[in-house]
Amino acid sequence: AVVDEPTTKFAGLVSGELAVAGIAPTMASLVSRDPSLRVISYPVLLSNGIVFNPSREPFDDVRVRKAISAAIDRKRIVDAALAGYATPAYGAAPLDNPLALAVPIPLASSADSLLDAAGWARAADGRRMRGGKPLAFTLLTVGSGDNAVEQLLQADLRRHGIRMEIRQLEFGAFLSEARAKPKRFDALFTGIPGDLSLSYLAAMFDSKLSGGALDYAGFHTQQLDAAFERVRTARTRDALIDAWRDVQQTLDAETPVAWVYHSRGVQGVTAR
Repeated sequence: AVVDEPTTKFAGLVSGELAVAGIAPTMASLVSRDPSLRVISYPVLLSNGIVFNPSREPFDDVRVRKAISAAIDRKRIVDAALAGYATPAYGAAPLDNPLALAVPIPLASSADSLLDAAGWARAADGRRMRGGKPLAFTLLTVGSGDNAVEQLLQADLRRHGIRMEIRQLEFGAFLSEARAKPKRFDALFTGIPGDLSLSYLAAMFDSKLSGGALDYAGFHTQQLDAAFERVRTARTRDALIDAWRDVQQTLDAETPVAWVYHSRGVQGVTAR
């Protein structure tokens, strides 16, 4: 039988009915306190972030995208919602990948200056306003428990005058919205399955793969296409690394995704 409910899996571990089970990070402390069980944590190829729709206001302005990325307290999210079982993500690839580029960590204070520059001024009630309209958007996500990560994101943005509504969808409906053409969503929070070769970035942003399964943002530029072409034609390891780092540098500059954390797998294992 397939068991996928966190408390059911925990009960199965405690009773001995299950020898190994994937557990929610927030339950790891309960497992570790049981002398008959132990916790195993390991890196997995899954990066999570807010994917923007750059063809839709307000995310057609890179300053707003970068402001939202800067406003996110990634360490707090990892510690509070994931019990420390993840790595804060500032770039598209985990830093233990040899192809990864270490991008600058944005200062939270820069969020306000970016929003000011984009014309979103603070109103008396603290909201960001422009032309009589509030800076507000809907974040699509897959419903799972209390959506703790999304609620922390909501709180981070509220501090900078941005109103974010969370809309939970079942997985099939979420994918339909993410892959629809034209794009109808404002932004979505999701995990992107990765790989060591970084080909998931091409699946997301190379115009040759437009319309594919990971083309959520619909974001394609000549600069990115040129970098992906250098990836495809690289003849040496150094040329390949340089090309992939060009891709990541462009993604950092344009911010079609605000990366939040790189996941870790967590399993409870019987110590018997």
